[in-house]
Amino acid sequence: MQQFPTSAKVIYDTLSADTDFMALLGEYRFKSGSGPLAALSVVSAGEDLPSIREVTGVECIIQDAGESVAQNYLTDAPTIVTTWSVFLVAWEPSKGSDLQVAAERMLTRFTGAESIQTVATTDGLGSLVQTKVFIKSNMPIRPL
Repeated sequence: MQQFPTSAKVIYDTLSADTDFMALLGEYRFKSGSGPLAALSVVSAGEDLPSIREVTGVECIIQDAGESVAQNYLTDAPTIVTTWSVFLVAWEPSKGSDLQVAAERMLTRFTGAESIQTVATTDGLGSLVQTKVFIKSNMPIRPL
């Protein structure tokens, strides 16, 4: 049965079950001393993760709300297609090449996904480069 990325949770579950992708991610360490945990999260745009002390390696941030459009056909009810935004951020000690490998792995899982807007990040934050990946809800997830 085909599966589709119809929510941020489906994207999270797909990525967290992919051991090859998870091996490419860095770690979160928390102010409470807990961790490390894989640097994979779902957040609202503009929301900070609570109590993060440090992020190392490649971080994957899935936004919990996407951009939606109705696809109307003459005889059918409209179909809503949501484009989900996923950000990959390379924190020290990782490099842009590490981010590239993680992005390419993600693209192999989500049919029609694309990585765009790869840009340098602001100096002084510890992150080097980030990219934005668009995943469309009407394109199937490729099985492992």
